[in-house]
Amino acid sequence: MTLIVGARCCNGIILAADRRRLAKSEKGPETNKVFKLSCNVALAGAGDDAVLNEARVLVERRIEEFQDQSSNMKLFDIVEITCSVVNELVSYYRDKVEEPFGYVLAGLENLTVGSAKLYTIFGAGFSEVPWACLGSGSSYARPFLELLLAQGDLSTKESAKAIPALFSLVSNVQTTVGGGVDICIVKDEEGASGTQHFGDVDLKPLRAGIINALAIQT
Repeated sequence: MTLIVGARCCNGIILAADRRRLAKSEKGPETNKVFKLSCNVALAGAGDDAVLNEARVLVERRIEEFQDQSSNMKLFDIVEITCSVVNELVSYYRDKVEEPFGYVLAGLENLTVGSAKLYTIFGAGFSEVPWACLGSGSSYARPFLELLLAQGDLSTKESAKAIPALFSLVSNVQTTVGGGVDICIVKDEEGASGTQHFGDVDLKPLRAGIINALAIQT
């Protein structure tokens, strides 16, 4: 019931998630799936909504416990904490929920300074990646993501202009994705911004641009 997209840009990381909790045909509340944590790290989750919220609370709690014991926390410490939490929840909920879940995490190497890094975190472990695409809408979004963002040559501002079109496109063909998109940007040397919400966009300009690029006569 989710689409999570993360990508390394030329000046940082962009992390985005839809808000749909149920299929388009089902009525119900929307939910936030991307968050800025208190430690200047952005975290997004794909999977069962209740489990993901439980994981977020546990991650925040363990980060606080770590900070009480050490003043030298780095992004890698948060990655390890999140991986541990997700691994525990995967084991506990293995036979209790149908939808697999995982996280995408982005932050500065030293939390307040350094280059922005992007990680995927699943029950089996974690990986630093140049881009990520998770959730039920990922198979639809991946070609668009690979074409536009995977090269990492766009800025976070330029990428943020492309993301709403990507999510609108996917929501047209995958009814478990929708509700607009929440975007969080983690800039190199600056850290995570607040999350911004964007609604669905008109795809006619995108179609016109593709037709023009392919020199198709209409």
